Amino acid sequence: MPDFDTLQPEEQRKILLAVIKEACPDAVWEGDTLHDIGHALRISLELGQVSSHEKYFSTQLLLILKHEWFDEDLVQVFAGTGRSLEEAMKTCVSEMIESVLKPVLHTLEKQDDEIIISEIIHEKYKFHVPEEKIILHRGEGKAVNLWNIVKEKMPEYLGTKRVYWINLFSADMGNKQVCEAKINGTVYPDLTDLLYQEIFSRTERQKNINKLFLLLIQDQETYQPCPFTKQNVGDLTFLALDKMTDITDETSRQKAYQEIHRFCPDYSIAVELVAFLPEIVAQTVVNFRDNDALIPVFDYGKPEFELKKSQVRSYGYMTDAVEQYFRKYNPSQEEVYNLLRSSGKFETVSRAIQDENIKIEELRLSQLVYFVNQNYHVW
Repeated sequence: MPDFDTLQPEEQRKILLAVIKEACPDAVWEGDTLHDIGHALRISLELGQVSSHEKYFSTQLLLILKHEWFDEDLVQVFAGTGRSLEEAMKTCVSEMIESVLKPVLHTLEKQDDEIIISEIIHEKYKFHVPEEKIILHRGEGKAVNLWNIVKEKMPEYLGTKRVYWINLFSADMGNKQVCEAKINGTVYPDLTDLLYQEIFSRTERQKNINKLFLLLIQDQETYQPCPFTKQNVGDLTFLALDKMTDITDETSRQKAYQEIHRFCPDYSIAVELVAFLPEIVAQTVVNFRDNDALIPVFDYGKPEFELKKSQVRSYGYMTDAVEQYFRKYNPSQEEVYNLLRSSGKFETVSRAIQDENIKIEELRLSQLVYFVNQNYHVW
């Protein structure tokens, strides 16, 4: 048999998927992917960067899971090292099976564990949380119960989607401490800060790494199918950005917003495009530390509700579409400036840096407030 390290990437991927198949005995091959029919789950791999230093190899692998309940692909990145490329890649595969694939299969199969309830504008949504939580721990001391730290806050981050996946991470490397809280692949700074404060406020610290992945599934009893897809919102985002690049003053701003409302089939999406896109562009361009919260104000009254960005699915869809728009069209400096004209947060950041001489990493911005009427519905 040829040496694994000398094989073509496609052949290496096939061998690695065969290892995953052993952990999913009911899965069948469909081209270069696996289909676990019993769980309606499709599994594929992408090979990432490979590097070597002296006698050691480092590599990245992407695990990609598709399911009818997922509104977008579930993508997880794994890193591994070894004395050979095969050892490094199989280390990645072993971790992805234990930390992600097995919990996903368990949760899809069994949804009678712990229950948490979220609420959005008087509507309640019930989610199943796996009772067994596999924390990957390396280093000194005991594993940190990451879920217990965020458990009480988590209902504030769950919305109308059928499925949410949570990644929690902490690492203490002596001279550097890192935490990260992700929901469906997006980092949430306020939730991340909560992890950091709870874990690293202790006087006794230990060098270790802790990771936790959880799949949360909304109960059929409270689930309502969304009338639009990620692709729908992405297409509308491109159209809206094209209109916003023409904004040079208040008259052209109002004209652009009217046109966005005209071509949007849904009032709620139109309002969100107008409110969110300038701020998403600002965060994309400047990369400041943003707030997790959104506040819809009904009919210009007093704020009644606070939402998290993870609860408003279009926010994430628009964020991905803005990144694609910038890669595809590479807008000019003037066009980017026109997109930023409507961003309150960009104005705040610019003023703080220029006039008040505040470092961008020290900024803590407030919630995004936007105005809606009684026809507004959160998806």
